[in-house]
Amino acid sequence: MEQVKVTITVKSPTLIANSSTAGVLTATRGSMDGRILRGVFASQFINSHNLGKEAHKNQEFMDLFYGDLRFVSAYKDTVKGTSFPAPLSLQKCKNAEGYKSDDVVDFYTGKDLLGFKGIKGFIVQDGKECSQVQIETAIKLHMSRSLEQERVQGRSKEGNIFNYEYLEPNQVFVGAIIGPKESLETFVRQFPKALDCYIGRSRRTEYGHCVVEIGDVETVPSPVCNGNSVYVRLHTPLLLGNESIATVVNRSVEIIGTDISLGAIFASYQEEQSFNSIWGVRSTSESAASAGSTIELVKASGWTQDDLAKLQDLLYNGMGTRLQEGYGQGRLWVPGEFKMVKLGETNPTKITSLHTSTQSIAKKVLEKQVILNARLRAAHDVNTYIKRTMQTKSISRHFASVLLAELGTKHDCGHKQLQAFVAQTKEDKKVLEKNLREFHLDHAYTTSETKRVNLMDYIIDFDPNALVAACLAKSGESGTYYEIPAELVDMVGINKHKLSNIVAYEYWTYFFRHIRKIK
Repeated sequence: MEQVKVTITVKSPTLIANSSTAGVLTATRGSMDGRILRGVFASQFINSHNLGKEAHKNQEFMDLFYGDLRFVSAYKDTVKGTSFPAPLSLQKCKNAEGYKSDDVVDFYTGKDLLGFKGIKGFIVQDGKECSQVQIETAIKLHMSRSLEQERVQGRSKEGNIFNYEYLEPNQVFVGAIIGPKESLETFVRQFPKALDCYIGRSRRTEYGHCVVEIGDVETVPSPVCNGNSVYVRLHTPLLLGNESIATVVNRSVEIIGTDISLGAIFASYQEEQSFNSIWGVRSTSESAASAGSTIELVKASGWTQDDLAKLQDLLYNGMGTRLQEGYGQGRLWVPGEFKMVKLGETNPTKITSLHTSTQSIAKKVLEKQVILNARLRAAHDVNTYIKRTMQTKSISRHFASVLLAELGTKHDCGHKQLQAFVAQTKEDKKVLEKNLREFHLDHAYTTSETKRVNLMDYIIDFDPNALVAACLAKSGESGTYYEIPAELVDMVGINKHKLSNIVAYEYWTYFFRHIRKIK
């Protein structure tokens, strides 16, 4: 038995509708079913061979999608490997005596698990450690516009709304196609290595854009077991019809040996129902054992390697019905004691350069952030150094209007005009000079060696480059300042000299405006 891994990268919000969905909210599944994988490739095959509605008459199509191949559900991929539905026999500590909060124990170990609770969702196992995997989803509100007039008006007459829960973009899911080597090689030759496709609900609007990548043909893992008991976890739901899980599994394992019996079973059940987009109707509901259900298989004569190989083929081939859609897949499970650890995050690839158009956009955004940072610093300086002096000494705000007028409207040279005017005022000993000497600032945006200077000398000795450097540097002094990484500044290629003139103009504009607002 061989397999081909299929990697699905979600590029836009994607909704895989859950069968148990409320009227106002359409919930999404946390995985991509095998029937979706089969549908993606079947649609691609039909389009590339121009089969239209006559695909069922094509023998190659029937062999690929209704033959020996099994399209198995795709689960979220992580830094520790691909996740899978948590086995229902697995329990984590809640308030048990003698255990720690991160202890995870399997029921099949035979230990008393009073004070434990079940694990829901998906996990990934790494040796004796396991981690819960969170599927990133969000909910978006939509307005129902089913009538033509409502679509033109852009609203619903009755005010009807509905909500979509969807898988958020940039998540990766990994599934598999399983079957004989010859069939898989034929399958791989039919498709490009990467497919751009749309899947799920509302894929003709803003949802469902995914990129599907096909791997190479590889052998399934070799089974290993010691003792008379083998434990199986359901990797995908097992369709039961009107029978019990024990009956279906018993019938399936008869081909391995007649001395196999079932031990403890931990299972939950669900209704499986699909939607036929061609006919526009739902299929009938079928009872199924949920993925994650676990079964103990006991062989009186012990499990030989040949028996395990047959069991492995059975599990990868599937049990029950609708095997081509990936139902009834099982995997060997080794019970034990584990530690629940937090799933580590991937280290993103370090970016060293930007595309030309990206660089242009990033430059504009970055310059706006620097200017905003300068405005925040101007407001902070007025509030710290100017406000109290004006209130205690009853100084008129008129000087701020005069200086703002002298600053002018030219961003590239306004602050130089201001410096020249204040320097001349200092020489002429005008009344404005007396007002400016009343204020003292303690800060580093000047070329003066003295840290504490009056407002007049502060304007004359003001250094725009020092302000730009402060705005670009990471600042821990105030949470209101934006932190800009130095690497981004280098990649964007900012002209600091040109930017310094604009930043200085914005700083003094907001500096004087805030003075005029003081009461």
